[in-house]
Amino acid sequence: MAARPKRQPQKDAPLPATPLAAQQRALQEQERKVRERMEKCQRLLEDAPKLAAERAKEQREELIRRAARTVKGGGAALPDRRYGLEANVAAPAQQRRMRAERRQGRLMFFVLLLTLAAAVCYLYYTVTQG
Repeated sequence: MAARPKRQPQKDAPLPATPLAAQQRALQEQERKVRERMEKCQRLLEDAPKLAAERAKEQREELIRRAARTVKGGGAALPDRRYGLEANVAAPAQQRRMRAERRQGRLMFFVLLLTLAAAVCYLYYTVTQG
């Protein structure tokens, strides 16, 4: 008698509908999902340094654009007050003008106050003497 070779089960063939076979299919499906997730995470880990470098480059370029816009005086960006007079050459003249305007405003306030006081005194004496 010749020995017959053992039949190996085909992997693609459907398994019989037993609880053990159903559990095996569920485990195979779960294993496939885990492998896909692992591959996705691996790709993410490989791409992370590239993405971080691109993000840092974009941030540097944005800062350079903002700085160039501030220095040129495009008007869109406000001058950075941390760096004093170097970034904003016209600042001292504006401060002097603002002080002069405040002084003039104070003087105008006192003149109007005195005028109001004089009007109140005039009305008081006219009404009481009248």
